[in-house]
Amino acid sequence: VVNSKTPVTEQTLFQIGSISKSFAATLLVKQMEDENLALTTKVKDMMDPGFVFVDQERTDSATVVDILAHRMGVPDHTNLRLDQNLTRANLQQRFAAMTPVKTFGKSFLYSNMMYGFASYLSERLGNEPWENLVTSKIFDRLGMTSSTFITTLADLSGAAQGYDKGPKSKPKAVVPVPLELSKKWGIWAGSGAIMSNAVDMAKYMNFHLSNTDKNGNAFMTTANFNALHQQHRKLSSTTVNTHFGNEEVPTTENGYGLGWKRGLYRNNEILLHSGSTYGYRSFITLFPSQNIGVFTSMNGEDDDYILRVLLHNFLSDVALGVTPWLGASSICDRLTAPKYTGYSNTNNPQRPITEYIGLYVNPIYGNLNVEFDPNNEHLVLRYGVATWDFWTKSGKDQFKAEGTGMIKYLKNMYRFTFLTNENDGIVSVRVDSFCSTCGNDPPIFHKVV
Repeated sequence: VVNSKTPVTEQTLFQIGSISKSFAATLLVKQMEDENLALTTKVKDMMDPGFVFVDQERTDSATVVDILAHRMGVPDHTNLRLDQNLTRANLQQRFAAMTPVKTFGKSFLYSNMMYGFASYLSERLGNEPWENLVTSKIFDRLGMTSSTFITTLADLSGAAQGYDKGPKSKPKAVVPVPLELSKKWGIWAGSGAIMSNAVDMAKYMNFHLSNTDKNGNAFMTTANFNALHQQHRKLSSTTVNTHFGNEEVPTTENGYGLGWKRGLYRNNEILLHSGSTYGYRSFITLFPSQNIGVFTSMNGEDDDYILRVLLHNFLSDVALGVTPWLGASSICDRLTAPKYTGYSNTNNPQRPITEYIGLYVNPIYGNLNVEFDPNNEHLVLRYGVATWDFWTKSGKDQFKAEGTGMIKYLKNMYRFTFLTNENDGIVSVRVDSFCSTCGNDPPIFHKVV
Protein backbone atom coordinates (compact mmCIF):
# COMPACT_ATOMS: atom_id res chain seq x y z
CA VAL A 1 0.00 0.00 0.00
CA VAL A 2 1.51 3.32 -1.09
CA ASN A 3 0.57 5.44 1.92
CA SER A 4 1.72 2.91 4.53
CA LYS A 5 4.74 1.80 2.44
CA THR A 6 3.79 -1.84 2.97
CA PRO A 7 6.39 -3.93 1.10
CA VAL A 8 5.57 -6.60 -1.46
CA THR A 9 6.80 -10.16 -0.88
CA GLU A 10 6.78 -13.30 -3.01
CA GLN A 11 3.47 -14.16 -1.29
CA THR A 12 1.67 -10.90 -2.13
CA LEU A 13 -1.33 -11.43 -4.39
CA PHE A 14 -1.85 -9.31 -7.50
CA GLN A 15 -4.67 -9.48 -10.00
CA ILE A 16 -3.01 -10.82 -13.15
CA GLY A 17 -5.53 -9.48 -15.66
CA SER A 18 -5.48 -11.11 -19.08
CA ILE A 19 -2.87 -13.68 -18.10
CA SER A 20 -6.04 -15.30 -16.74
CA LYS A 21 -6.89 -16.11 -20.35
CA SER A 22 -4.35 -18.91 -20.48
CA PHE A 23 -5.98 -20.38 -17.35
CA ALA A 24 -9.39 -20.17 -19.05
CA ALA A 25 -8.06 -21.85 -22.17
CA THR A 26 -6.24 -24.54 -20.17
CA LEU A 27 -9.38 -25.31 -18.17
CA LEU A 28 -11.72 -25.51 -21.15
CA VAL A 29 -9.34 -27.62 -23.25
CA LYS A 30 -8.80 -30.01 -20.33
CA GLN A 31 -12.55 -30.26 -19.72
CA MET A 32 -13.15 -31.08 -23.38
CA GLU A 33 -10.46 -33.74 -23.20
CA ASP A 34 -12.13 -35.28 -20.15
CA GLU A 35 -15.49 -35.25 -21.97
CA ASN A 36 -13.96 -36.78 -25.12
CA LEU A 37 -14.81 -33.66 -27.10
CA ALA A 38 -12.50 -32.61 -29.93
CA LEU A 39 -11.40 -28.99 -30.15
CA THR A 40 -13.22 -28.92 -33.49
CA THR A 41 -16.55 -29.46 -31.69
CA LYS A 42 -19.04 -26.78 -32.66
CA VAL A 43 -20.02 -24.39 -29.88
CA LYS A 44 -23.70 -24.77 -30.84
CA ASP A 45 -23.44 -28.48 -29.99
CA MET A 46 -22.35 -27.53 -26.46
CA MET A 47 -25.32 -25.18 -26.02
CA ASP A 48 -29.09 -25.53 -25.74
CA PRO A 49 -31.23 -25.74 -28.90
CA GLY A 50 -31.95 -22.33 -30.37
CA PHE A 51 -28.56 -20.86 -29.50
CA VAL A 52 -27.61 -17.99 -31.83
CA PHE A 53 -24.03 -16.76 -32.18
CA VAL A 54 -24.30 -13.30 -33.81
CA ASP A 55 -25.12 -14.59 -37.31
CA GLN A 56 -25.78 -17.87 -39.13
CA GLU A 57 -22.18 -18.44 -40.21
CA ARG A 58 -20.84 -18.11 -36.68
CA THR A 59 -23.74 -20.09 -35.21
CA ASP A 60 -23.12 -23.00 -37.57
CA SER A 61 -19.34 -23.01 -37.60
CA ALA A 62 -17.76 -21.48 -34.46
CA THR A 63 -15.55 -23.75 -32.36
CA VAL A 64 -13.85 -23.31 -29.00
CA VAL A 65 -10.63 -22.52 -30.88
CA ASP A 66 -12.34 -19.63 -32.68
CA ILE A 67 -13.35 -18.18 -29.32
CA LEU A 68 -10.04 -18.71 -27.50
CA ALA A 69 -7.90 -17.55 -30.45
CA HIS A 70 -9.94 -14.34 -30.92
CA ARG A 71 -11.13 -15.38 -34.41
CA MET A 72 -14.80 -14.44 -34.01
CA GLY A 73 -14.48 -10.98 -35.58
CA VAL A 74 -17.08 -9.55 -33.17
CA PRO A 75 -16.39 -6.30 -31.27
CA ASP A 76 -15.31 -6.57 -27.65
CA HIS A 77 -18.26 -4.97 -25.86
CA THR A 78 -16.14 -4.77 -22.73
CA ASN A 79 -18.23 -2.13 -20.94
CA LEU A 80 -21.15 -4.55 -20.76
CA ARG A 81 -19.49 -5.62 -17.52
CA LEU A 82 -20.93 -2.53 -15.83
CA ASP A 83 -24.50 -3.72 -16.45
CA GLN A 84 -25.88 -5.01 -13.15
CA ASN A 85 -28.19 -7.37 -15.07
CA LEU A 86 -25.34 -9.14 -16.89
CA THR A 87 -24.35 -12.68 -15.91
CA ARG A 88 -22.04 -15.17 -17.58
CA ALA A 89 -25.10 -17.24 -18.45
CA ASN A 90 -27.19 -14.49 -20.04
CA LEU A 91 -24.40 -12.90 -22.11
CA GLN A 92 -25.43 -15.20 -24.96
CA GLN A 93 -28.81 -13.48 -25.13
CA ARG A 94 -27.07 -10.32 -26.37
CA PHE A 95 -25.18 -11.97 -29.24
CA ALA A 96 -27.99 -11.74 -31.78
CA ALA A 97 -27.89 -7.93 -31.66
CA MET A 98 -24.15 -7.71 -32.29
CA THR A 99 -22.65 -6.76 -35.64
CA PRO A 100 -19.38 -8.40 -36.77
CA VAL A 101 -16.63 -6.06 -37.95
CA LYS A 102 -14.07 -8.61 -39.17
CA THR A 103 -14.12 -11.86 -41.13
CA PHE A 104 -15.00 -14.93 -39.11
CA GLY A 105 -12.20 -17.45 -38.61
CA LYS A 106 -9.63 -15.54 -40.67
CA SER A 107 -9.14 -12.38 -38.63
CA PHE A 108 -7.86 -11.44 -35.18
CA LEU A 109 -9.95 -9.22 -32.91
CA TYR A 110 -9.07 -9.39 -29.23
CA SER A 111 -12.10 -9.95 -27.01
CA ASN A 112 -12.52 -10.04 -23.25
CA MET A 113 -16.20 -10.72 -23.88
CA MET A 114 -15.50 -13.97 -25.72
CA TYR A 115 -13.38 -15.17 -22.81
CA GLY A 116 -16.35 -14.39 -20.59
CA PHE A 117 -18.37 -16.70 -22.81
CA ALA A 118 -15.61 -19.32 -22.69
CA SER A 119 -15.86 -19.17 -18.89
CA TYR A 120 -19.57 -19.94 -19.19
CA LEU A 121 -18.85 -22.90 -21.48
CA SER A 122 -16.62 -24.28 -18.73
CA GLU A 123 -19.42 -23.78 -16.22
CA ARG A 124 -21.82 -25.72 -18.47
CA LEU A 125 -19.38 -28.60 -18.82
CA GLY A 126 -18.44 -28.66 -15.14
CA ASN A 127 -21.76 -27.75 -13.50
CA GLU A 128 -19.92 -25.45 -11.10
CA PRO A 129 -18.84 -21.80 -10.97
CA TRP A 130 -15.74 -21.12 -13.06
CA GLU A 131 -13.78 -20.17 -9.96
CA ASN A 132 -14.43 -23.57 -8.36
CA LEU A 133 -13.41 -25.38 -11.53
CA VAL A 134 -10.12 -23.51 -11.86
CA THR A 135 -9.38 -24.21 -8.21
CA SER A 136 -10.01 -27.96 -8.44
CA LYS A 137 -8.67 -28.63 -11.93
CA ILE A 138 -5.69 -26.23 -12.06
CA PHE A 139 -4.73 -24.67 -8.72
CA ASP A 140 -5.01 -27.91 -6.74
CA ARG A 141 -3.26 -30.05 -9.36
CA LEU A 142 -0.35 -27.61 -9.62
CA GLY A 143 -0.06 -26.87 -5.90
CA MET A 144 -1.04 -23.21 -6.32
CA THR A 145 -2.18 -22.89 -2.73
CA SER A 146 -2.51 -19.09 -2.49
CA SER A 147 -4.13 -18.17 -5.80
CA THR A 148 -7.71 -16.94 -5.81
CA PHE A 149 -10.09 -14.64 -7.71
CA ILE A 150 -11.00 -10.98 -7.49
CA THR A 151 -14.64 -12.07 -7.86
CA THR A 152 -14.60 -14.07 -4.61
CA LEU A 153 -12.13 -12.00 -2.60
CA ALA A 154 -13.58 -10.78 0.71
CA ASP A 155 -10.93 -8.09 1.28
CA LEU A 156 -7.41 -7.17 0.26
CA SER A 157 -5.59 -8.75 3.20
CA GLY A 158 -2.64 -10.57 1.67
CA ALA A 159 -3.11 -8.71 -1.61
CA ALA A 160 -1.65 -5.56 -3.09
CA GLN A 161 -4.00 -2.60 -3.33
CA GLY A 162 -4.59 -1.72 -6.97
CA TYR A 163 -3.71 1.83 -7.98
CA ASP A 164 -4.39 3.74 -11.16
CA LYS A 165 -3.31 7.13 -12.41
CA GLY A 166 -5.05 10.14 -10.88
CA PRO A 167 -4.80 13.94 -10.91
CA LYS A 168 -1.66 15.61 -9.62
CA SER A 169 -3.61 16.74 -6.56
CA LYS A 170 -3.62 13.15 -5.30
CA PRO A 171 -0.70 11.67 -3.30
CA LYS A 172 1.88 10.46 -5.84
CA ALA A 173 -0.79 11.21 -8.50
CA VAL A 174 -2.40 7.79 -8.02
CA VAL A 175 -5.81 6.70 -6.76
CA PRO A 176 -6.77 3.36 -5.17
CA VAL A 177 -9.12 1.17 -7.19
CA PRO A 178 -12.19 0.18 -5.15
CA LEU A 179 -12.52 -3.56 -4.63
CA GLU A 180 -16.20 -3.20 -5.54
CA LEU A 181 -15.26 -2.05 -9.05
CA SER A 182 -12.63 -4.76 -9.51
CA LYS A 183 -15.12 -7.47 -8.48
CA LYS A 184 -17.74 -6.22 -10.94
CA TRP A 185 -15.20 -5.79 -13.75
CA GLY A 186 -14.07 -9.37 -13.16
CA ILE A 187 -17.46 -10.92 -14.02
CA TRP A 188 -16.01 -12.33 -17.25
CA ALA A 189 -13.80 -14.50 -15.04
CA GLY A 190 -11.50 -16.05 -17.61
CA SER A 191 -10.77 -12.69 -19.18
CA GLY A 192 -8.95 -11.36 -16.14
CA ALA A 193 -10.18 -12.32 -12.65
CA ILE A 194 -7.35 -14.48 -11.27
CA MET A 195 -5.17 -13.25 -8.41
CA SER A 196 -1.83 -14.92 -7.84
CA ASN A 197 1.67 -14.40 -6.50
CA ALA A 198 5.26 -15.14 -7.48
CA VAL A 199 5.38 -18.52 -5.73
CA ASP A 200 2.24 -19.86 -7.41
CA MET A 201 3.02 -18.41 -10.83
CA ALA A 202 6.38 -20.19 -10.81
CA LYS A 203 4.39 -23.44 -10.48
CA TYR A 204 2.06 -22.35 -13.28
CA MET A 205 4.98 -21.53 -15.58
CA ASN A 206 6.57 -24.89 -14.85
CA PHE A 207 3.36 -26.59 -15.97
CA HIS A 208 3.34 -24.70 -19.28
CA LEU A 209 6.99 -25.67 -19.80
CA SER A 210 6.56 -29.35 -18.98
CA ASN A 211 2.89 -30.45 -19.17
CA THR A 212 3.22 -31.96 -15.69
CA ASP A 213 1.36 -31.42 -12.43
CA LYS A 214 2.86 -31.09 -8.94
CA ASN A 215 3.43 -34.85 -8.78
CA GLY A 216 5.18 -35.05 -12.13
CA ASN A 217 2.21 -36.64 -13.89
CA ALA A 218 1.07 -35.56 -17.34
CA PHE A 219 -1.55 -32.82 -17.04
CA MET A 220 -3.22 -33.39 -20.42
CA THR A 221 -2.56 -35.10 -23.73
CA THR A 222 0.43 -33.86 -25.67
CA ALA A 223 -1.83 -32.86 -28.57
CA ASN A 224 -4.03 -30.66 -26.40
CA PHE A 225 -1.04 -29.22 -24.54
CA ASN A 226 0.54 -28.26 -27.86
CA ALA A 227 -2.76 -26.79 -29.05
CA LEU A 228 -2.62 -24.26 -26.21
CA HIS A 229 0.70 -22.91 -27.49
CA GLN A 230 0.62 -23.34 -31.26
CA GLN A 231 -0.32 -20.49 -33.58
CA HIS A 232 -4.01 -20.32 -34.46
CA ARG A 233 -3.90 -16.78 -35.87
CA LYS A 234 -1.02 -14.81 -37.30
CA LEU A 235 -0.23 -11.47 -35.65
CA SER A 236 1.50 -8.55 -37.34
CA SER A 237 0.47 -5.17 -35.99
CA THR A 238 0.62 -5.33 -32.19
CA THR A 239 1.56 -2.87 -29.46
CA VAL A 240 4.69 -4.87 -28.65
CA ASN A 241 5.75 -4.98 -32.32
CA THR A 242 5.19 -1.24 -32.66
CA HIS A 243 7.29 -0.30 -29.65
CA PHE A 244 9.86 -3.10 -29.53
CA GLY A 245 10.07 -4.66 -32.98
CA ASN A 246 12.87 -2.33 -34.08
CA GLU A 247 14.81 -2.11 -30.83
CA GLU A 248 18.53 -2.91 -30.62
CA VAL A 249 17.42 -6.32 -29.33
CA PRO A 250 13.86 -6.74 -30.68
CA THR A 251 10.90 -8.36 -28.98
CA THR A 252 8.28 -9.42 -31.51
CA GLU A 253 4.88 -11.12 -31.51
CA ASN A 254 3.93 -13.19 -34.54
CA GLY A 255 0.98 -15.37 -33.56
CA TYR A 256 -1.79 -16.12 -31.07
CA GLY A 257 -2.42 -19.52 -29.53
CA LEU A 258 -5.09 -20.20 -26.92
CA GLY A 259 -4.59 -17.54 -24.26
CA TRP A 260 -0.94 -17.16 -25.29
CA LYS A 261 0.92 -15.05 -27.83
CA ARG A 262 3.90 -16.45 -29.70
CA GLY A 263 6.97 -14.41 -30.51
CA LEU A 264 10.74 -14.09 -30.67
CA TYR A 265 13.41 -12.65 -28.40
CA ARG A 266 17.10 -13.00 -29.28
CA ASN A 267 15.93 -15.43 -31.99
CA ASN A 268 14.48 -17.68 -29.31
CA GLU A 269 10.83 -18.71 -29.61
CA ILE A 270 8.82 -17.35 -26.70
CA LEU A 271 5.30 -17.54 -25.33
CA LEU A 272 4.10 -14.32 -23.77
CA HIS A 273 1.06 -12.41 -22.61
CA SER A 274 0.29 -9.19 -20.81
CA GLY A 275 -2.27 -8.59 -18.08
CA SER A 276 -3.80 -5.15 -17.58
CA THR A 277 -6.82 -4.28 -15.48
CA TYR A 278 -7.86 -1.48 -13.16
CA GLY A 279 -4.96 -0.98 -10.75
CA TYR A 280 -2.81 -3.96 -11.76
CA ARG A 281 -0.31 -4.78 -14.52
CA SER A 282 1.40 -8.15 -15.16
CA PHE A 283 3.49 -9.87 -17.81
CA ILE A 284 4.60 -13.44 -18.48
CA THR A 285 7.31 -14.76 -20.82
CA LEU A 286 8.22 -18.40 -21.41
CA PHE A 287 11.23 -19.81 -23.30
CA PRO A 288 10.07 -23.40 -23.95
CA SER A 289 13.33 -24.65 -25.48
CA GLN A 290 15.40 -23.24 -22.61
CA ASN A 291 12.90 -24.20 -19.88
CA ILE A 292 12.87 -20.60 -18.63
CA GLY A 293 9.92 -18.56 -17.38
CA VAL A 294 9.65 -14.95 -16.23
CA PHE A 295 6.60 -13.46 -14.48
CA THR A 296 6.23 -9.96 -13.06
CA SER A 297 3.29 -8.17 -11.48
CA MET A 298 2.80 -4.64 -10.22
CA ASN A 299 0.16 -2.18 -9.18
CA GLY A 300 -0.17 1.08 -11.08
CA GLU A 301 0.01 2.06 -14.73
CA ASP A 302 2.21 0.88 -17.58
CA ASP A 303 0.91 2.26 -20.86
CA ASP A 304 1.83 0.21 -23.94
CA TYR A 305 3.62 -2.36 -21.72
CA ILE A 306 6.82 -0.27 -21.90
CA LEU A 307 8.13 -1.04 -18.41
CA ARG A 308 6.98 -4.64 -18.46
CA VAL A 309 8.62 -5.59 -21.76
CA LEU A 310 11.88 -3.79 -20.95
CA LEU A 311 11.97 -5.42 -17.52
CA HIS A 312 11.35 -8.82 -19.07
CA ASN A 313 14.14 -8.17 -21.58
CA PHE A 314 16.54 -7.57 -18.70
CA LEU A 315 15.35 -10.53 -16.63
CA SER A 316 15.32 -12.82 -19.67
CA ASP A 317 18.91 -11.87 -20.50
CA VAL A 318 19.97 -12.73 -16.96
CA ALA A 319 18.15 -16.08 -17.14
CA LEU A 320 19.62 -16.82 -20.58
CA GLY A 321 23.12 -16.08 -19.33
CA VAL A 322 23.80 -13.23 -21.76
CA THR A 323 24.90 -9.68 -21.01
CA PRO A 324 21.72 -7.57 -20.62
CA TRP A 325 21.39 -4.92 -23.28
CA LEU A 326 19.49 -2.77 -20.77
CA GLY A 327 20.20 -1.52 -17.28
CA ALA A 328 18.13 0.29 -14.68
CA SER A 329 19.04 3.74 -16.00
CA SER A 330 18.41 2.90 -19.66
CA ILE A 331 15.04 1.37 -18.76
CA CYS A 332 14.04 4.42 -16.73
CA ASP A 333 15.11 6.74 -19.56
CA ARG A 334 12.47 5.13 -21.78
CA LEU A 335 9.60 5.56 -19.34
CA THR A 336 7.13 8.42 -19.20
CA ALA A 337 4.82 9.26 -16.33
CA PRO A 338 1.20 8.16 -16.88
CA LYS A 339 -0.97 11.17 -17.61
CA TYR A 340 -4.41 11.54 -16.10
CA THR A 341 -6.99 13.15 -18.39
CA GLY A 342 -9.74 15.01 -16.57
CA TYR A 343 -12.44 17.14 -18.15
CA SER A 344 -13.42 20.74 -17.63
CA ASN A 345 -16.89 20.95 -16.08
CA THR A 346 -18.43 22.87 -18.96
CA ASN A 347 -22.19 23.10 -18.60
CA ASN A 348 -23.53 24.99 -21.62
CA PRO A 349 -26.13 22.83 -23.39
CA GLN A 350 -27.40 24.28 -26.66
CA ARG A 351 -30.99 23.27 -26.02
CA PRO A 352 -33.21 23.05 -22.91
CA ILE A 353 -31.56 20.56 -20.59
CA THR A 354 -34.86 18.73 -20.03
CA GLU A 355 -34.78 17.52 -23.65
CA TYR A 356 -31.84 15.25 -22.89
CA ILE A 357 -33.33 13.69 -19.77
CA GLY A 358 -34.76 10.20 -20.15
CA LEU A 359 -34.29 6.45 -20.36
CA TYR A 360 -32.35 5.19 -23.38
CA VAL A 361 -32.23 1.51 -24.36
CA ASN A 362 -29.86 -0.59 -26.47
CA PRO A 363 -30.45 -4.29 -27.32
CA ILE A 364 -26.87 -5.20 -26.35
CA TYR A 365 -26.23 -2.91 -23.41
CA GLY A 366 -29.67 -2.48 -21.87
CA ASN A 367 -30.66 0.72 -20.06
CA LEU A 368 -28.84 4.03 -19.90
CA ASN A 369 -30.30 6.92 -17.91
CA VAL A 370 -29.69 10.64 -18.40
CA GLU A 371 -30.83 12.53 -15.32
CA PHE A 372 -30.63 16.02 -13.82
CA ASP A 373 -28.69 16.60 -10.62
CA PRO A 374 -30.62 19.40 -8.86
CA ASN A 375 -27.90 19.91 -6.26
CA ASN A 376 -25.22 20.69 -8.83
CA GLU A 377 -27.52 21.78 -11.68
CA HIS A 378 -26.08 19.61 -14.42
CA LEU A 379 -26.79 16.33 -16.18
CA VAL A 380 -25.60 12.98 -14.88
CA LEU A 381 -25.32 9.67 -16.70
CA ARG A 382 -26.08 6.27 -15.20
CA TYR A 383 -25.25 2.91 -16.73
CA GLY A 384 -25.43 -0.19 -14.58
CA VAL A 385 -23.26 0.25 -11.50
CA ALA A 386 -21.48 3.32 -12.91
CA THR A 387 -22.29 7.03 -12.79
CA TRP A 388 -20.79 10.04 -14.52
CA ASP A 389 -21.09 13.80 -14.48
CA PHE A 390 -22.18 14.81 -17.97
CA TRP A 391 -20.43 17.88 -19.38
CA THR A 392 -21.05 19.65 -22.68
CA LYS A 393 -18.55 19.87 -25.54
CA SER A 394 -18.35 22.60 -28.17
CA GLY A 395 -20.46 20.77 -30.73
CA LYS A 396 -24.24 20.79 -30.44
CA ASP A 397 -25.64 17.81 -28.53
CA GLN A 398 -22.13 16.48 -27.84
CA PHE A 399 -21.07 15.51 -24.32
CA LYS A 400 -18.19 14.04 -22.32
CA ALA A 401 -18.57 12.00 -19.15
CA GLU A 402 -16.44 12.23 -16.01
CA GLY A 403 -16.64 9.28 -13.63
CA THR A 404 -18.11 9.64 -10.15
CA GLY A 405 -18.60 7.23 -7.26
CA MET A 406 -16.60 4.02 -7.53
CA ILE A 407 -15.30 4.87 -11.03
CA LYS A 408 -14.11 8.39 -10.11
CA TYR A 409 -10.79 9.12 -11.86
CA LEU A 410 -10.86 5.62 -13.37
CA LYS A 411 -13.32 5.77 -16.27
CA ASN A 412 -13.77 9.07 -18.06
CA MET A 413 -15.30 8.94 -21.54
CA TYR A 414 -15.20 11.61 -24.21
CA ARG A 415 -17.58 10.73 -27.05
CA PHE A 416 -21.36 10.98 -26.58
CA THR A 417 -23.60 12.43 -29.30
CA PHE A 418 -27.37 12.88 -29.07
CA LEU A 419 -29.20 12.21 -32.33
CA THR A 420 -32.38 13.94 -33.50
CA ASN A 421 -35.37 13.40 -35.77
CA GLU A 422 -36.53 15.68 -38.59
CA ASN A 423 -38.11 17.99 -36.01
CA ASP A 424 -34.83 18.34 -34.09
CA GLY A 425 -36.19 16.26 -31.22
CA ILE A 426 -33.81 14.02 -29.29
CA VAL A 427 -34.46 10.37 -30.21
CA SER A 428 -31.23 8.56 -29.28
CA VAL A 429 -27.66 8.88 -28.07
CA ARG A 430 -24.61 7.42 -29.80
CA VAL A 431 -21.95 6.24 -27.35
CA ASP A 432 -18.70 5.83 -29.28
CA SER A 433 -16.77 5.60 -26.01
CA PHE A 434 -18.47 2.33 -25.04
CA CYS A 435 -16.89 0.28 -27.82
CA SER A 436 -13.47 1.02 -29.30
CA THR A 437 -13.64 -1.83 -31.84
CA CYS A 438 -17.16 -1.25 -33.18
CA GLY A 439 -15.93 0.75 -36.15
CA ASN A 440 -18.80 2.47 -37.97
CA ASP A 441 -21.45 0.80 -35.83
CA PRO A 442 -21.04 2.20 -32.29
CA PRO A 443 -23.72 1.50 -29.67
CA ILE A 444 -26.84 3.66 -30.09
CA PHE A 445 -29.33 3.89 -27.22
CA HIS A 446 -32.88 4.82 -28.25
CA LYS A 447 -34.97 7.10 -26.06
CA VAL A 448 -38.07 5.40 -24.68
CA VAL A 449 -39.12 7.76 -21.87
